[in-house]
Amino acid sequence: NIMKTILYLITQSEFGGAQKYILDLSLGLKEEFNIYIGLGEQGENGEFAQRLMENNIEYYILKHLKREISPINDFFVIFEIIKLIKKTKPDIIHLNSSKISILGSIAATLIRIFVIRGIRIPPLYKGGVGGFIRIIYTVHGWVFNEPLAAWKKSFYFWAEKLTALLKNRIICISRLDYNIAKNQLKIKEEKLSLIYHGIKQINFLSREEAREKLFLISKLQFPISNFLIGTIANFYKTKGLEYLIESIRIIKDELRVTSYELRVIIIGEGEERKNLEDLISQLNLKSHVFLVGNIKNAAEFLPAFDIYVSSSVKEGFPYSILEAMSAGLPIVATKVGGVPEMISDGENGLLAEPANPEELAKRIKILVEDKNLRKILGEQAKKNIDEKFRIEKMIEKIKEVYLK
Repeated sequence: NIMKTILYLITQSEFGGAQKYILDLSLGLKEEFNIYIGLGEQGENGEFAQRLMENNIEYYILKHLKREISPINDFFVIFEIIKLIKKTKPDIIHLNSSKISILGSIAATLIRIFVIRGIRIPPLYKGGVGGFIRIIYTVHGWVFNEPLAAWKKSFYFWAEKLTALLKNRIICISRLDYNIAKNQLKIKEEKLSLIYHGIKQINFLSREEAREKLFLISKLQFPISNFLIGTIANFYKTKGLEYLIESIRIIKDELRVTSYELRVIIIGEGEERKNLEDLISQLNLKSHVFLVGNIKNAAEFLPAFDIYVSSSVKEGFPYSILEAMSAGLPIVATKVGGVPEMISDGENGLLAEPANPEELAKRIKILVEDKNLRKILGEQAKKNIDEKFRIEKMIEKIKEVYLK
């Protein structure tokens, strides 16, 4: 009974939801499978590569793999992937993110064609059952639903539709993505699986300790007893952080009461930092909104917050919300991607329309003013994690897909 080999491929090496997903799977399955990971942009410098190293998981850098469409780089990536497939000889290639989903399925298919026809790509590749590699793809939110130029949306739509034919199984992490696959991309249902993310138990710090350490690391100067609104997000356009910042200005103007000394702490880093800093200055919120940068094991600090806010305009099935639920925090989140499948409005959190600072402000204000509601929503959210979103459940289901 030879151990099967899995090759995970992903476009970027900074640490976001898709990278966490691969890390969790790798750690959960490494006793039963040989695991290799191929990753692109940021390479060795990304936090993902660091974490793989810490956990002794073997990875390879695909140096031409970039997030943006680039015909020359993309052409070379296909050959880099073929080389990596020949080196690692996987039975299963598991693709994550749209860019690699397209390039990875082309590379794996080229190998399949050559092997089946007996053309030698020396040395002849012998992977998978009878030379077949199973190609699995997890959709972390369909990219053609992002705020992109029309030609890019169209390009990704058709590329996903056509390369879906080359894949054995497509895993959707939300019912929304599943329905888009079925109804818009017209992918056959027997090719689709719906598997929600699951999370591990997190060793949360106590509220006091979380606040003390957070204030120390971030050099925050205001009273530690202030009301804290928090979020953990990469500074990308898709995270809609500007709407959160604008909503705080609305709240600040409406709640002129000193008892509501509101502070917002945004943990994360990214290309939008300059724009966000400019907006904070422009709206006179320098003493209210703090961009504290990346913090290692940020989730452990969640108990520091009184409310958690997710202001994204596009999401898959965000771990950050699952973690906030697990911490028992009251949550305000925008209705995007799989979020309404995690948060039921008024039951275990509050939902708001995306890109709408007025509505976000209204929702946050309800929670700021109602301590009892905060408690009820937080407790229910924590309960839902234990019922639906445990990591063991996710790994079991994905293993079934691998072994089919």
